[in-house]
Amino acid sequence: MGLSTSLNIAVGGLAANQAGIGIVSQNVANSGRAGYVRRQITTIEGNNGSTTQMSAVQRLLDRVVQHQLWQETSSAAYTSTRAGAMAQIDKLYGAPGSANALDAVYNKFTSALQALQNDPGNYSLRSGVVDSATQLAARLNGLSAGVQAQRQQAESNIAEAVKQTNSLLNTLTTLNARITGSPQDAGLAELKDQRDRVVAELSQYIDIKTSENDQGSLSIVTTSGTQIFDGRPAVTFSFDERANVGAGSQWDADPARRGVGTVTMRDGTGGAIDAIANNLFRSGTIAANIELRDKTLNQAQAQLDELAAQMASALSDRDIKGTAVTAGAATGFDVDMTGLQAGNRMTLEYKVTPGGAVRKFTFVRVDSAASLPLPQGTGGDANNSVVGIDFSGGPASVAAQIQAAIGGGFTVSNTGSTLRIVDDGAGGTRDVVGLSAHPTATSIAGGTAELPFFVDSGKGNAAFTGSYEGGSQTVGFASRIAVNPSLIADRSGLVVFNTSPATPQGDATRPRQMLERLSTSQRDFTRVTGLDGQTATSSLSVSTYVQRVVSSQGQAVEAAKRLDEGQKIALAAVQSRFQATSQVNVDREMSTLIELQAAYAANARIISTVKEMMDVLMRV
Repeated sequence: MGLSTSLNIAVGGLAANQAGIGIVSQNVANSGRAGYVRRQITTIEGNNGSTTQMSAVQRLLDRVVQHQLWQETSSAAYTSTRAGAMAQIDKLYGAPGSANALDAVYNKFTSALQALQNDPGNYSLRSGVVDSATQLAARLNGLSAGVQAQRQQAESNIAEAVKQTNSLLNTLTTLNARITGSPQDAGLAELKDQRDRVVAELSQYIDIKTSENDQGSLSIVTTSGTQIFDGRPAVTFSFDERANVGAGSQWDADPARRGVGTVTMRDGTGGAIDAIANNLFRSGTIAANIELRDKTLNQAQAQLDELAAQMASALSDRDIKGTAVTAGAATGFDVDMTGLQAGNRMTLEYKVTPGGAVRKFTFVRVDSAASLPLPQGTGGDANNSVVGIDFSGGPASVAAQIQAAIGGGFTVSNTGSTLRIVDDGAGGTRDVVGLSAHPTATSIAGGTAELPFFVDSGKGNAAFTGSYEGGSQTVGFASRIAVNPSLIADRSGLVVFNTSPATPQGDATRPRQMLERLSTSQRDFTRVTGLDGQTATSSLSVSTYVQRVVSSQGQAVEAAKRLDEGQKIALAAVQSRFQATSQVNVDREMSTLIELQAAYAANARIISTVKEMMDVLMRV
């Protein structure tokens, strides 16, 4: 090797050492900076080993681990958002055993009824019942308002997340153009760091997968397979946020029926699709807030509404048993339909033979064909078919509609307002075992122990009947339930239910029935409430249902918390793996610096030696 070759190699090495020292200094200076990826520079032989050349600055990271990190970040954002919202709901419901907890407020009401049952004439005890009922109604009002406030917050969160998503995609466009436009730029590593930080932030909102082509251009698709970025935004998102989200505000694929915002995705050609309808978002904060708004919080509202509706109906709905009748070999029952109002129900119980399985049909009164079919979630399961019946055409039309609904094996007829249903007699496939009507009492002194204790403050303090006219009266009822103002004005109505002859002031009939209807009587609760993951109608007492509601909410909160904790552990594990490669370790950098300094000194000595030798040669 000649002196000139040695000199070229040493000079090249010296330059490489200087560049390496600069990279080490940069790494140390950025130690601990979020999103900074460790760099290094390597030397390679040039001109058949006659020179030393530097490679481009390289970012040290594991692409596979980085992609896993972004996926886990999306999942962590999803679980954290849900856990945070569920924690707020937990605070709203109150700590178990606290005076403000839902079950405690309800138990205070039933305890007051029990005390009144033992001493009906005591005015102080009557006031205790009304006061505790007022507190219970107010608690349901407050819980409903809190749930809807959470839904409104989720609506706002979606709007903000969509705005940020569009902004991040635009930022990626700028960075991506600079990266692909200047592949030899000395600041290329920093640009890629910036781009990765933007992608990491984007992954908090949407679940994504990324790829990079040979030119360094980035492509992003969602885990559902939709491309949202390919060097520039492939789509733009928009969200039509609603200012007032209430219990009746529901998402629907039909814009005319939708009461909350939806995310619309538009491509470069102007084509648009509903991103929610197409299940585009599967993780991240957008998916979490959509699920909270449209599922989790809706279920919480449905539970509260069902509780309010069942409390009101338990105290106000009469149970009129049918009269047994025969028609030849056929047997069945007559029941009077007088007094049934929109939303009131009639129940047919029958036995299927052979086998002996007991099943039911529940007929719900509506007053116009526009209220049919009944909305989903009105109750019913494989053993209880719920059918809406339009009463606007009169009793004969009612009988005809019921006949069409229940089909063969029964004969339905009417005499005026009396409905008759008998089985198939000698056919032996159906045996009618019960027929009953459940009209709502609208008067406090109507001659029966039932009374409209709780009323609908949103409908002029009318009795709750479960009407479907213009929408379900049950939806949002928890926000409107109130104690009947007539009871507040005259608390004797808690005992007196007949004026001629007058009910004695010490009569315990009404207080006893109210307590029994709430504490022990079994009622059918609709499957829409989703208690304990059940899909069938549940037969429970109101008191048991209250306990189930409190328990199910507690379980949901705990499940969300555990899921979030587990996801945080998974995210931390991937972060640790990623940092093992990409994060700056000052001790490692100092070791590298020492090596570079030694190499620098060696190259400097070579240059010095070559100079001395050249000087000697020149003197010869």
